Amino acid sequence: MTQAKTEISTPTPRRIDAASPASAAAAPAGLPDPVFSLIEAQRTARAAHLVALEEQDRLGRIGDRSADWVAETECHADMDAFNDLIETAPATFAGLVAWASYLDEIRKVEPWMLEEEGQMLVVVLAEALGNLAVAS
Repeated sequence: MTQAKTEISTPTPRRIDAASPASAAAAPAGLPDPVFSLIEAQRTARAAHLVALEEQDRLGRIGDRSADWVAETECHADMDAFNDLIETAPATFAGLVAWASYLDEIRKVEPWMLEEEGQMLVVVLAEALGNLAVAS
């Protein structure tokens, strides 16, 4: 009796590249804003997750039964970094532009990541605008 070969399907990895010139890895001089490091942390976690997904796909194609678990740690790190990003209000206008631009890039590539985050994003946006009002 021959055993049927099981194909393991994994999502196609999608890269989230630079959102805009404003989303550089560091805040402009004199304007400390934690959102810039959070954007970079999410990019880094996302890149590691994509590499792990490629390995998961490779292992799945050769029938490795452990393939489903290969990207689990990186997936959690990616989502943790994403949650940290969307839960942190930018403190500067440059940070707000970078934050919104980067989230828009995520929306274009992985729209599902923002499907349930509307309420949180409104709260954080209101907080960011409050930060800007205090700063001016």
